[in-house]
Amino acid sequence: MESLSALFSNDKQFLYKMKRLTGFFPRNAQLYRLAFRNKSGTEHDNSEISGNNERLEYLGDAILGSVIAEFLFKRFPFKDEGFLTEMRSKIVSRQHLNKLAVKLGLDEFISEDRDTMSKSVYGDAFEALVGAIYLDRGYKSATNFIINRILEHHVDMEELEMQEFNFKGKLIDWGQKERKEIIFELMEEIGDGYGKKYKIAIKVEGENWGEAVDFSKKKAEQKAAELALHAKGLLDTDSKDEK
Repeated sequence: MESLSALFSNDKQFLYKMKRLTGFFPRNAQLYRLAFRNKSGTEHDNSEISGNNERLEYLGDAILGSVIAEFLFKRFPFKDEGFLTEMRSKIVSRQHLNKLAVKLGLDEFISEDRDTMSKSVYGDAFEALVGAIYLDRGYKSATNFIINRILEHHVDMEELEMQEFNFKGKLIDWGQKERKEIIFELMEEIGDGYGKKYKIAIKVEGENWGEAVDFSKKKAEQKAAELALHAKGLLDTDSKDEK
């Protein structure tokens, strides 16, 4: 029935692309279109949905973390909490989500100018897509998408185990070795309530080395540290390629 509806829909091309991407036809195509619209997008005409993908990103981030936590718990029955936490952090790191988004072809749906858009746009859209699937199809469908179409096909667990992840720790270690003062400064709190985001800047001897925004202060610090390490060439070539 859904395939027949898609066949005669004015949004036929988009619906079939979503079918190839997710494995099913959207029931509410506007949710998926919204998932690819960042903050600079125009306002949506549905009063229940904000005009950009930030709310979907927030929802998708929570669902993604929950599904991956359970997946890792079952995949690695003899590993401790520290290992599971670090593996989850590696999978949901902004660099890794950006990479996954491009693998899936999400960049095709993002119309913003590549030269001016933020490097996190692809990862943001990936999380927003998960949020859209959850609202459109429920938790089970979102779980199936994450596990069967992402984790099982596009995430190499053995490679991730070998990757160094603690960017903040690496930057702090470098600062101690070089006798440089490193400060993780909270620049701004954006929004309020459950949707609040934190903007963190890294200051090295007073110089701004990088900034990042996330719903979690800890994640924002990790993102900012990663950006700083990349910008200053403090990550080895292999680590850059993998991330």
